[in-house]
Amino acid sequence: MNLLNPLLTVKYEDRNALQIIGWWELRRPLYNVIVLVCGFISMSIMSLMVKLEPWEDIVEPIVVLGFAFLCNLGYTLGWISEIMNVKTKTFGPKLFKIGLYFTLFWVFLPALLHIILWISRGFERLQ
Repeated sequence: MNLLNPLLTVKYEDRNALQIIGWWELRRPLYNVIVLVCGFISMSIMSLMVKLEPWEDIVEPIVVLGFAFLCNLGYTLGWISEIMNVKTKTFGPKLFKIGLYFTLFWVFLPALLHIILWISRGFERLQ
């Protein structure tokens, strides 16, 4: 994720709470786009592994909305954590990356489990 480094720079070490919140909120759209694209990839992989009836979805839309809400709640905890800790130029960018990796783990876990099940069933699509 070195591509993110230029977007995650912190110019001043001594920042107040409003500056920290601003730094995080300016990067929230980037976080949401990355999670959205990866979620689409994960759901596409899962839909290839499952045999669906016409008009049947692989997940309930309410689950997707709930997951999006939880992701953004976790993202908000990032700037709260930075406000409550020692201010450095590297804390925010490291926390952003750790939070993003943690979220992407949960995004791709269902697809990984579907792949494992697909392989264990001899490459048959799941019912």
